[in-house]
Amino acid sequence: MPTLRFQVMLNALAPDLTDAGTHFPDTTLEAVTEERLRQLLTTFAGLAARLAATATFRPQVRIKTAAGLAIITAIEGKLYYGSWDTKGRGIEVSVEDIIGIVTGIVETPKPAPSGSRMPLPEPNVPKRKSKYFTIILLGAAIIAMNATTAWMLLKPPPSILPPHTFLPGTESDDLMKQVAGSYQTGNREGDRYLSIEPLGLFHFAVYGPNHTLLRERLQTGRAARVANGVAILTNEFGELRVIDPNTVTIYGDTYHRIVN
Repeated sequence: MPTLRFQVMLNALAPDLTDAGTHFPDTTLEAVTEERLRQLLTTFAGLAARLAATATFRPQVRIKTAAGLAIITAIEGKLYYGSWDTKGRGIEVSVEDIIGIVTGIVETPKPAPSGSRMPLPEPNVPKRKSKYFTIILLGAAIIAMNATTAWMLLKPPPSILPPHTFLPGTESDDLMKQVAGSYQTGNREGDRYLSIEPLGLFHFAVYGPNHTLLRERLQTGRAARVANGVAILTNEFGELRVIDPNTVTIYGDTYHRIVN
């Protein structure tokens, strides 16, 4: 079996992962072995534990895998795993969890549904208290029904993406390299900004006063074949289409490449 090698990018991290800060430029490590990756992640876990919970930035280790981009983020002293099929801050993981996921030994962990509950054991209540117990049960049932209804109304749809088949790794990488760069819908306050990294990381933001970027949001993307061509699908149900080498569309907006 060939030795696995990974491409790893460090964001807001020192090259040796012993320190973090927004002043550190992104660093890309090529052909990282599994053992070296474990060492890096162990160092990152130690650094995460030392970072203040009030830190205004979240350093990341991004790992290119056959299944897409794995993003490991330090949040409040712990490591969280995010990928194409995870939402929000991700799933809390250990170093060995991450190694198992990126090497394909274990499946990506799934967070428990927000509306799920553990079954309650039947309490041993004396018969003379059955009247009060019935009232308590009725109250609990009403609360549970309301909670379930709210969860069903608020939960995200299972998927609003078109039927698709993900492209092989090399084809996906080629497409990502073609679209990589910075785009914008315009350059005025309120216009949108999009940066796409070759690894498949999307940065969405809105222009504020003096060309500042506000409300930045990260997503990951994977190239896929859809009914009428090829698109890049994101983990937040985005479908990016390439119009020409300098124009893409996503979420109903048209972005034009920024020429530096």
